Amino acid sequence: QMPDVLELIKNRRSLRMPFDPERPVSKEHLADILEAARWSPTAHNMQNFEVVVVDDKDRRSAANRAFGPPSEMKPQVRGL
Repeated sequence: QMPDVLELIKNRRSLRMPFDPERPVSKEHLADILEAARWSPTAHNMQNFEVVVVDDKDRRSAANRAFGPPSEMKPQVRGL
């Protein structure tokens, strides 16, 4: 098992592209992302975070007005 993880780490790639909040995320990709978040480690296994998916454009705009634009320190609001 450990060699598999090491190979994944060694061979991973980062793809960069401009951020497009209007680009849709497929339901399959969203499910994978949420599953990865669910299994991600947290300090003392506290899992002290919540993930909220907003797929309505008007509600997303309202969330951006309430929380400000996405940043590393604020909730991320992105189109599906």
